[in-house]
Amino acid sequence: MPSLKHARIQKQLVRQLENFLLDRYEVLAEISLSISDGKMIPDVAVFVAGTLPNSAGPDFTAVSVVPRTAIEILSPTQVIAELLEKAGRYFAAGVQSYWLVVPELRAVAVYSAPMKYKYFYNGDTLRDPVTGAEIVVSQLFD
Repeated sequence: MPSLKHARIQKQLVRQLENFLLDRYEVLAEISLSISDGKMIPDVAVFVAGTLPNSAGPDFTAVSVVPRTAIEILSPTQVIAELLEKAGRYFAAGVQSYWLVVPELRAVAVYSAPMKYKYFYNGDTLRDPVTGAEIVVSQLFD
């Protein structure tokens, strides 16, 4: 279950990503994805601009478009193994970048494949090799 800290980190992720990615990508929180092996709801998803249905049309409870990046924030009630299993499912569905935010470590692991990752810590500037996004890690936790 998401906590107050989780919600604040999620807000900062969306804010920083939107500011950096501008019109090239659409950044959404808590959107239901109907992907190859069922429904998943990433904490934050980054979609290539123009790939989602137009807002002027009908509403959707889930989208079948695979995001370029899926981001999960470790909550106090979750274990890392659960989110690593999700990473495998996201990559199998076509996600190209997966971020695992670990609030207690003030760190973010950016995966470019299921077991290929780089950690970014408080004070680092995270650079996503897929979207080109750059965020200041310390700002997620302040």
